[in-house]
Amino acid sequence: MSHIFRSGGQWAGYINNGNLFDAKGNYRGYVDGNEVWGHDGKYLGELIDGAYVMRKTTAMPKMPRIPKIAPIPPIPPIPPMPRMPRMPKMGYEDVF
Repeated sequence: MSHIFRSGGQWAGYINNGNLFDAKGNYRGYVDGNEVWGHDGKYLGELIDGAYVMRKTTAMPKMPRIPKIAPIPPIPPIPPMPRMPRMPKMGYEDVF
């Protein structure tokens, strides 16, 4: 299980078995390699440093994919301590 944070340091969710969940345990999408796709098949962004989901603001939108069947959500983990804020990568924005 990997924790996902906003660039401001707040915990946003987690990845479990390649599936992305928000902090409340709601299924938000899945990870395919370095790319993150939404529950509806739309491209969300890139997995950065294994802990941030960010979208390049200047990139052409990717074609949607066929949505995957939502998994049974696991029990959400105990929220971790916030991280130190980080400067967003130039040309990227937080997905959460």
